[in-house]
Amino acid sequence: MNLTAKLPLIRRSNDSRSSLRSTFGPMSLSMFSPKEKKENPIKFLRPSREGRGGSMETYKGPIGLDAKLEFVDTFRHLPMFTERNRIQKLEDTPNIAYLGEVSRRNLKPEPFGIVRRSGPETSIDIQRYGMGDTYAEAFSEGLSIVKDVETLNLKENRLTDSGASKILNKLTARNLKKIILSENRIGLKSITCLEKILNHIDSKIKVLELEKTHLSDKALETLCMLLIDNKRLVRLSLAKNNIGEGCAKPLKELMISNNTLKYLDLHWNQLGKGGAIEFCEGLGQNESLKHLDLSWNSLGRSNNLATAKALGRALNSQKFLQHVDLSHNYFNQKECEIIGDGLLENHRIYGIHMAGNDCHVDSKGYIIPVEYQNKTDQGHLHTRLLTMPRFKEHKISRLNCWICEKWVEVYFDWKPEISGQVSTGPIFIHIDCDNYKPSVTQEKNGIFSIKRMVPHGHIKFFFSADSKFMRSKEYKTKVLDTPIRLEFPTPDKKKFHINISKVNVIYIESEDWNPEGPEVKPRNDPKVREWTETIIEKIPWDFNTSTFKDYRFDTEEVLNKCINYDFDVSNIKDIITDSNERQEIQDSLASHYKLLTEAFKQLSATSGIELFNIGKNTLNEFLKKCNLFSTDFTMNDVAILWNLSNAPQAKGETFNAGNGLCRYEFAEFMVRLAIDRFYKNKKTKTIREALERLMNEYLIPGMKLFDQSSWRTDFYLVEDVDHVLKAFKPILEPVFVKYAASGKGPLDKINLHEFRMFCNDAGLNSDTFAMREIDMCFRQAMMTEIDEILDGDHLEMVYVEFVEGLARVADLLYMNLKDPEPLASKLLKVMPSVAKVCPDHVTKFFEWPSDETLFNMKYKKRYVSKYEYVHSSN
Repeated sequence: MNLTAKLPLIRRSNDSRSSLRSTFGPMSLSMFSPKEKKENPIKFLRPSREGRGGSMETYKGPIGLDAKLEFVDTFRHLPMFTERNRIQKLEDTPNIAYLGEVSRRNLKPEPFGIVRRSGPETSIDIQRYGMGDTYAEAFSEGLSIVKDVETLNLKENRLTDSGASKILNKLTARNLKKIILSENRIGLKSITCLEKILNHIDSKIKVLELEKTHLSDKALETLCMLLIDNKRLVRLSLAKNNIGEGCAKPLKELMISNNTLKYLDLHWNQLGKGGAIEFCEGLGQNESLKHLDLSWNSLGRSNNLATAKALGRALNSQKFLQHVDLSHNYFNQKECEIIGDGLLENHRIYGIHMAGNDCHVDSKGYIIPVEYQNKTDQGHLHTRLLTMPRFKEHKISRLNCWICEKWVEVYFDWKPEISGQVSTGPIFIHIDCDNYKPSVTQEKNGIFSIKRMVPHGHIKFFFSADSKFMRSKEYKTKVLDTPIRLEFPTPDKKKFHINISKVNVIYIESEDWNPEGPEVKPRNDPKVREWTETIIEKIPWDFNTSTFKDYRFDTEEVLNKCINYDFDVSNIKDIITDSNERQEIQDSLASHYKLLTEAFKQLSATSGIELFNIGKNTLNEFLKKCNLFSTDFTMNDVAILWNLSNAPQAKGETFNAGNGLCRYEFAEFMVRLAIDRFYKNKKTKTIREALERLMNEYLIPGMKLFDQSSWRTDFYLVEDVDHVLKAFKPILEPVFVKYAASGKGPLDKINLHEFRMFCNDAGLNSDTFAMREIDMCFRQAMMTEIDEILDGDHLEMVYVEFVEGLARVADLLYMNLKDPEPLASKLLKVMPSVAKVCPDHVTKFFEWPSDETLFNMKYKKRYVSKYEYVHSSN
């Protein structure tokens, strides 16, 4: 025989040479050419004890480089090995048996699992090799020689019933445990062969996968009948076989009679409504099945809910089932409710998949029906219950299946005085996998504890007692990027929310699932009676969100800027030439400038000058109240000093009236007065001493009569006044805008003339409350400006100054020294007058604030969820 001429039998097409290299490994091409005849071919006929190839005595198995080399060597010398084994009556190797049949059929010598690069020696896994019936008989010849195969995977090999039956008919290996024929086309012949294998006295078959094998109703019935008495098979897959209602009866009998099967995959069939009812009757009586996949079986949307009721009864009576997949059966809300009710008393099913139905499963295994569930995304990302994913899984929402997601039992403890101050129960825990719904802990030996099933990874949680939310000191704390917003029901059916930004956190390591199941049981919540109580709470008042927040107060920084500006524009530098002494005078004035500015506002408001300057008569009255006049200091002396301090308006000082003292002139006057009254007559040694004596002995007692800063802090800048101003803001703002636009000034500010118009139109002036009082309220409400001679901001009020001016009007208008009332009440009295001048289109839709309105601005109702633990009979 010309061996070289046979070599093309193992060659592949040019397109698959790389596949050849991957199959045979890094071998030299010289292996495929005839060896030089250095030795006599008679070596193949030497005694067997010398270790000749081509017999089972030297067979090294179907794995690795040596097996590849032996396959090639066997192919090259196949006639010699065959003849030698025949003469010496030796058993053929799988290679010889397989290649002999390949040669007889003139096929290419594809190894098809007889020789492989890697993998366990006990497994022949040639799924998707496209073997077809052509190679089936040759493969079966080689397979029949292999003694220790435990797994045979022929998935998707284009086999028909004929080819599959040939392979199955030659299976004699006693160690075989797993047969996979999925995605081939098999029928009664193959089932008959399987019957011989499964019912053999030495059979060890535990896994049989027949997914998408186009089983006929007769073939399926035959298979179910032969498995009824089988005591070894553990896993059976009949998925994607278009099993309809007509096959439900054999499956029912299988469920009733077989007590060893633990895994059954029936996904993507057509059991339908009638078939499911019959199957469920058998399922309820089964005493072995632990994992069942009934997804994609068109079980939902039953008009009479019969399918859901049958499933509910089956799940209720099942004592062995742990894992169920009912996904994508399009159960509606009512059907999901019925199935969930049937599952309530079953505490052995640790994982139930319900994606693609109108419900979801919570962390405790309860089925929660919903009106509608979007099923499109769930269908694309569906995770099979009984198979491993072929590709990297997408990050999808948690299934809450304790088995698939390998949930872990964890204790959560609250130890009084160690975890926190709360020491009396009931104490609840809120875990993120529960969407932070409360679960009651149980007290034992003074410790409040609960054992829960949780997914592995970071678990966030917190505790609560008597509606107080707490973190334990024994666990790490995490600050959340987005606070948790919890919602509580209220007696009046409104929603009450609370935000929690800090929680406890622990990390849970993943653990393999224990087939016996955990101690924690699903759907086994203790009974908790809950109700809601209403608590009235004071709302914290914040000045930064009040009506007054935009008011600029006379801070030390503002007053320092004022004294610096006034000192620079005044003639004090000409009066006091020594720079050191001049600085001493400026420092002395700065220490009293708050009182000076308050006195100036009051005196300028009563002088009758619209530019707010102090007239000579007003100044004399003030000094008289300060007891400054004497026999050696009279009003004539004051007049001289007044004239010296008063600069004419011709200097370009727009807001200096010229016939009165502006603020910087008032400060200059005080310096001149101190010099003339005490320094010139040598009553003091320095001008500073003179100024301090003037201020402390005479002026300060008088100025304190004009200090209105205490009125603002004690009566005006308070919570109740703020609430009134906020409640009436819808009419106050339009009134402000109306009078701001009525005069010749800016459209967003009110000047003195416009403020007088407002008070007159509203009917606020009277014999006891005349223009003098209105001007005073206007001036006292204005914020202090640094420059009051070139800038007119101190003469035009913005909204925050307008409402203070109104409050001062109300305070004076309703003053009762015998029975004083709060400023907020006075403001409420003046509001009807304000409303009279408000535009009609505003008042038409304005809802007058009631006492309840003001109360709700100050207080809030907090709805507290109360819980009472009710001991269950379990």
